[in-house]
Amino acid sequence: MEKKKMVLGASILFFVIVLINIGAGFIDFSGLPLFATILLAQGLIIVPVIIYVIVTKQNFLKLIRLQKVNPWSLLLIIPLTYLLQPLLVCINAISMSFSTNVIADTMGGIMEELPYIAFLSLMALLPAMVEEITFRGVLLNSFHRDSNPWPGILFSALCFGCMHMNINQIAYALVLGIIMGIILEATGSILSTMVVHFVFNGTSVTLVYLLPKLTNWYMDMLEESGITPEQLGMSQQELDEMMNVGQAASSVSQGQMLLTGAIMLIPALVCLILAALLLYYIAYLNKRQLILKGMFTKKTQEQKEAMAADRVRIMNVFLGLGLGFCIIYAILTEILLRSL
Repeated sequence: MEKKKMVLGASILFFVIVLINIGAGFIDFSGLPLFATILLAQGLIIVPVIIYVIVTKQNFLKLIRLQKVNPWSLLLIIPLTYLLQPLLVCINAISMSFSTNVIADTMGGIMEELPYIAFLSLMALLPAMVEEITFRGVLLNSFHRDSNPWPGILFSALCFGCMHMNINQIAYALVLGIIMGIILEATGSILSTMVVHFVFNGTSVTLVYLLPKLTNWYMDMLEESGITPEQLGMSQQELDEMMNVGQAASSVSQGQMLLTGAIMLIPALVCLILAALLLYYIAYLNKRQLILKGMFTKKTQEQKEAMAADRVRIMNVFLGLGLGFCIIYAILTEILLRSL
């Protein structure tokens, strides 16, 4: 497809996905099981994508950049993801200091209904496939230009962040989207970002699943030792919060969140440097180190001319409306949650 048509088509696709998901937000799905609600939410994203690919008659695998990748580099993606965790924890803590966490209660509810493998599949594996195909696949690659990948990375990350439609998730999802766009350039394959997405979500899911079990184990150990929680200065309310992730997240004050963000700042910077070095090695394994290096180095006059010739305006009415609706919905949701 022509570059301008690809950008316009992807923008319309994003706009349609936004409208469908906002519309679904006004429908009462409380009668459905939580797992069905999650499947529906992912379906509202991937079905328009499938229709879009069929209508535009594009090569799906080429469009989403599903290509071979060095297997060792995929393994290295796992420690890379964990090196990025302090940065994301820092950003999440700061954003939570002025917004409401809307995901913790949902995860806790699903955990009570489903076994761990099903929980992991719904909250980690499925989003890793659906959201990466949509945002790092169709959108980023429709916006992508070989001469300058940054506009495509930034706009797709903006779409990814805003699509979460709540202030807390928009902040760290935007940063994560930018990082995954860079990882995609370093490996040349969407498989790498699917791994990042799965490990990131899977770690959160596992911690949510294990926290109550570890708390129970701890309490059993204390009971066998003849030690009561009161002797350790723990109230029943504190124990209940340890067992409920949603309550624990909502009970943390703004000051505590800001302090957490400040404490994590230095570890985040150190780990980010280590992550950059590891990413360069991953790019080297995939013979794309020059591409990665070129993203962060000063451009020659010849390169600037090539970028100017290859430039296509990404922002348009449909993309602007889609982003605007997401932000307005997120603000209204935050106001509503604070009023309850």
